[in-house]
Amino acid sequence: MGTHRVWWRVLAATGCMLLWQSTVAGLEVPPYDNEEALAALLWERATAVLDARAAVTQAQSEYLRALLYPNPSLEAAWNTIPVGRTNPPGLADRLDRVPSYSAALAQLFEIGKRAPRQAARLHELERSRAEALATLGDRFFSLLGLVGRIAADQQRIAVLEEQLRDGMELLELDRARATRGEIAPLDVDVAEVEQARLRALREAAEADLKQAQSDCTALLALPCPPFPTTESAHAFLVRGYSVGDRSDVSLDDALRGRPDIQALRAAIAAAEQRAALAQRRIVPDVTVRAGYTYDQFVRSGNQRNSLALGLEIPIPAFDRGQSDLMAARAEETRAREVLRVLTEGLPTALQVAREQLALARRRMEQLDQAVAKARGMRDALVEAQRAGGISAIEVLVARRNYGDLLRERSELDGEAFSAVLAIRKLLGVFPRVSKEERAP
Repeated sequence: MGTHRVWWRVLAATGCMLLWQSTVAGLEVPPYDNEEALAALLWERATAVLDARAAVTQAQSEYLRALLYPNPSLEAAWNTIPVGRTNPPGLADRLDRVPSYSAALAQLFEIGKRAPRQAARLHELERSRAEALATLGDRFFSLLGLVGRIAADQQRIAVLEEQLRDGMELLELDRARATRGEIAPLDVDVAEVEQARLRALREAAEADLKQAQSDCTALLALPCPPFPTTESAHAFLVRGYSVGDRSDVSLDDALRGRPDIQALRAAIAAAEQRAALAQRRIVPDVTVRAGYTYDQFVRSGNQRNSLALGLEIPIPAFDRGQSDLMAARAEETRAREVLRVLTEGLPTALQVAREQLALARRRMEQLDQAVAKARGMRDALVEAQRAGGISAIEVLVARRNYGDLLRERSELDGEAFSAVLAIRKLLGVFPRVSKEERAP
């Protein structure tokens, strides 16, 4: 039976590897072990990130527009067109001798408004860029969480499969003993219920694995296959939580480096500049006009060639920027409140996440000791059975108990991995794309 189990494991691992290789050959597979490559894929493929990058392009266009001066306007006119009798009367070629032709160039000059508008647009561009990175970080940690679920579910399924095989052997032995009258039929029923419970746990793990793969595929727009082997899935989780609680990143570094906090600070600066712009709306802008007139009606004493200069000054009697100022102040207040909540809640959230990781590590140490003892007991009972000292039932029970501990220990890998992801997300530790990639 032991040899059969070894060959089954070899065949299963070979089949998983062949499946992985065929998937790699036919379709692009996300590089689970390369965080920089995952971030680059999200930057190019994730819908939410693409929308955020489009917002950066829009902010760039608005900033470029703020740098430009208002376009001048050109006015042309054909004036003094005679209608009816001319003065003096009887003029020949009335349309040639009477009308005048004029052209004027008008230019708007803004007073005290270009600088705050440009500053506001620049801060909004910074905000859009930071929000694009924040969206990338949010999707990155969501993706790593889904990949962690895939790895944890694979581990759990592998342990449950081993427990199901051991449980089936134990159930067959119980059935045989019940037939001989050595145990009560109720004991067989208990074993069957336990086997059904294990099957339900395995099916739940398989369903969760499929759901994690589906969510990963929807997020990345790429197929997310399972890991080629259970060992590689375990190695992924171990690498993920081996970085620890990231005590090397200080709280001040997180407050400076988190893109969502940077976006809020840029939003506050932009709102302040928009408020200054709204307050300066009370200062009217000036439109300067310069024109030239060619007058043909010189017989009446008109000047044939003349210039004209003029100013147009609007009177801010009603709209003095009150509504724009209200909107800017409301946006500033909202951004400041959100920033305050984030900065005040960050230390507590970080402490809780680190405590969760520490608790998971303590439980790991305790379970590692229990798993080692259970493994030693299992191996000792196997040797005793080979020597004829005990029955196979005691060996199978020991193997089932060992499987329960192993399954609980594998679930802790997923918990520790999730705790480290939470810490990294709070600290804003994730791969940034390069400056060249960051430009939409």
